[in-house]
Amino acid sequence: MKTMLQAVNLIDDLNKYFIVDVRSPGEFNEASIPGAVNVPLFTDEERVIVGTTYWKEGTDRAKLVGLSLVAPKLPGMVESILTGAAGREIVLYCWRGGMRSKSVAAVLDMLGYPVQLLLGGYKAFRRQVSSYLTEASLSTPVFVLNGLTGVGKTLVIKQLQAMSAPALDLEAMANHRGSVFGGVGLGGPHSQKDFEVRLVLALKEHCGAPYLIVEGEGKRIGPVTVPEFFHQAMRNSPHILLATTIDVRVQRIMDEYSGCAAENTEDLAKAVISLEKRLGREKCEMLSTQIRTGNYGETVKILCTEYYDRYYKDSRQNKGDYLGVVDVTEISAGAQKVVEIIAAYMEGRAEGNGGICGVGTDL
Repeated sequence: MKTMLQAVNLIDDLNKYFIVDVRSPGEFNEASIPGAVNVPLFTDEERVIVGTTYWKEGTDRAKLVGLSLVAPKLPGMVESILTGAAGREIVLYCWRGGMRSKSVAAVLDMLGYPVQLLLGGYKAFRRQVSSYLTEASLSTPVFVLNGLTGVGKTLVIKQLQAMSAPALDLEAMANHRGSVFGGVGLGGPHSQKDFEVRLVLALKEHCGAPYLIVEGEGKRIGPVTVPEFFHQAMRNSPHILLATTIDVRVQRIMDEYSGCAAENTEDLAKAVISLEKRLGREKCEMLSTQIRTGNYGETVKILCTEYYDRYYKDSRQNKGDYLGVVDVTEISAGAQKVVEIIAAYMEGRAEGNGGICGVGTDL
């Protein structure tokens, strides 16, 4: 039996469903619902063929062309969906909840498998996310972890998550580390739409938490932009400074890139050249040569001390502006200290402050 599911209900209970995106691979890669599996009705090329037929020859002819392309695929599509679902409730969607998702739903329904259609398709889901972001406000502290490049901010965030603390990994949401080298080895950043969906889901997950913890980021993380309400909350909330030695920082950066450096040598070398205005042509060419010859350690140390540290020094707060300075040479101990600093701060706050779900938001 086919039923309709509204976007707001899907967002509220996303993990409950096996979500199938029947759009073309290109549409899916541009933006999709997190956790969705792409079982495309048409390839990108076939979608163009059907669309061109529609505009040139009309709806009826386009339907026949579409049917001829889809018919041989249906058994495999059904098998793929049922195998992936493994007993979970199936939700299908296309761009607007139209013929593509309805066609696949009709086949599953005919075979006796219950299926739900996302009302309005991905467009409705996206509209719901945009509504959340437009209306959202944060009335709780967003504790921001600052520190020099390589200090281990992301490692601390992940450790805090493992400790069930309300920590958000914004760089994971963007699939970008937020620097000139931030995309190397990650397979491409998430789109703005995908980033925003992940942020909304994370905020909803922690709705009611007394605070959030994030890594200090600028307005942009690679190609994506942090929503204004969240960026302002980060700017106006308490900050904690993380610290360790230069040797530890260099090793952590080496560990971060060790699995991708060899196959991304040219990307790393080109990224260094982009720093020419700050480091000078001669220094950048020397560093690029070191990268190409595999001398990563010395390159990382020079970039830290002569580029990133100077850049950070220009923008950082005075130490007196931080709630505390935490030694994160040992990540788990550092994460525990962060929690203790936050707990002490929260105990000192006046009672009656709101949680994450501020006035005027459905997050």
